[in-house]
Amino acid sequence: MRVPQQDYICHRSHIGGHYIQHCLVNGEPEFDRSASKVSESSSKNSGILYASTSTLCSCSSKSTGRVSPVYPVSLPIKWCIWKKPEIGWIKLNTDGSVSAIGGLLRDHNGGPLCAYFTKTLHKNTFMVELSAIWRGLHLALSLGIRTIWIESDSLSVVKIINGQQPGGPSSACYLSKIRKLLAYFDDYRVTHTWREANKAADYVSRMDVGLMDVVLWPTDFPDMLHDIIKDDAQGKIYFRH
Repeated sequence: MRVPQQDYICHRSHIGGHYIQHCLVNGEPEFDRSASKVSESSSKNSGILYASTSTLCSCSSKSTGRVSPVYPVSLPIKWCIWKKPEIGWIKLNTDGSVSAIGGLLRDHNGGPLCAYFTKTLHKNTFMVELSAIWRGLHLALSLGIRTIWIESDSLSVVKIINGQQPGGPSSACYLSKIRKLLAYFDDYRVTHTWREANKAADYVSRMDVGLMDVVLWPTDFPDMLHDIIKDDAQGKIYFRH
């Protein structure tokens, strides 16, 4: 499949990385119905939704230090996918639940390296999401990973790590620790994804493993987690609620 230039945006899905003839939502009845409804009511909607070419997110990287450009989208985003990292990169998806954090590392094929589950005493959702990233970075460095793509469904956390908005005093300690860990990587990026495309990390954070902190290898994964990972790797379309 021929890959378009970096700034090309598919006119059907409004996501970069592919031409319209290869669009993942070609032939998807639910997407067609959603688009039709939006088209009928577009004259009533004056707002513009912005999304980037990286799984509909904003991001920064160590190599450039710049925030990726965003593009105006005329249709509201009704669906999303989990996007594989490039060859040589490892992707870290993280999430937090009421009493625990979790995440997993995957390669350029979408194959899992490992996952982690840690119980937390934090009651603040923002701090829970930060601690999930901090724990995942620690694990990645211990495995010798040098280039990492961190993805979270907390937009505030992503913006603060990327310096797009200020953090409060309560988060200063964790932010400092996260930035120190990021400095050990040869390259990194931190992006936002929708909750529906972060199902694997959400599942791990809600597991009941009976331990305070545990690293899980693929042979230990429940069948349902394997199924989610397989769906992600195959480019399953998740419709937003």
